[in-house]
Amino acid sequence: MTSRVATRNGFWLAAAIVPVATILLFGFIGGLTDINAWMSGIAIGFAEASVLLFTGSCIHQRRRKAAASKAPFTIAMGFIIGVYAVSVILEVILLGNLFKLSGPAYLKIHAMTLLGFAVVLALVSLIGRYAFAHEEKEGEHTARKRETVAWVGAIRGKLNLLSGEDIPLLDRDLAELEETLRYSDPIPHASLHEMEHLIREKIAVLEDQVTLIGEVSAEARPEVAEETARMIRDILRTVQDRNMQLLHAKAGST
Repeated sequence: MTSRVATRNGFWLAAAIVPVATILLFGFIGGLTDINAWMSGIAIGFAEASVLLFTGSCIHQRRRKAAASKAPFTIAMGFIIGVYAVSVILEVILLGNLFKLSGPAYLKIHAMTLLGFAVVLALVSLIGRYAFAHEEKEGEHTARKRETVAWVGAIRGKLNLLSGEDIPLLDRDLAELEETLRYSDPIPHASLHEMEHLIREKIAVLEDQVTLIGEVSAEARPEVAEETARMIRDILRTVQDRNMQLLHAKAGST
């Protein structure tokens, strides 16, 4: 990892040094007085900086194990930078050396190329950031759903440590709740925030209720078990209502 960081930093340092060296080299080749030579050096320098910064950024993303949603946009940005670099090289060779355009015309062409490159690259970058943020948010919601499902699974495990005729029935109801949660849409809606919180509160109370089953006397246990069954069914109805309201909310927003 240290060598990869060093490599990344090396590319970023080169992005600052190499373009300056290129600009000076073209300036000296042009005898310090040829404006086109200086413009060619600046254009090549921008292209070099773009390639080096992009390469360093790719190494940085690999180190951080960037999300899969970034890959298409990274490829697109690499393609755009590659097209820009090739375009600059062709402009320098054809327009600067072969056809020897006048200074203002040569500057205008390079400026238009740079502006077009910057606009397209910025648009792709912004779209990529939005897609990554959206995927990251979805990942958080999915992780929260997995956590809730695992929570109900842990309550089932605690329940199955108990013995009695009522345990299999309660376990069946809990299994249904667990499956309903597992296949629920993890992406919430702002209007259902309170309901999401209510479901977690009810599960917390249910966990305490299952603990109570193992602590009460044999005479009180049937009543506690029946109350537990009602709580499970109530949570299940709440989850189903949440799923239905979420479906309507998302359908109404499209």
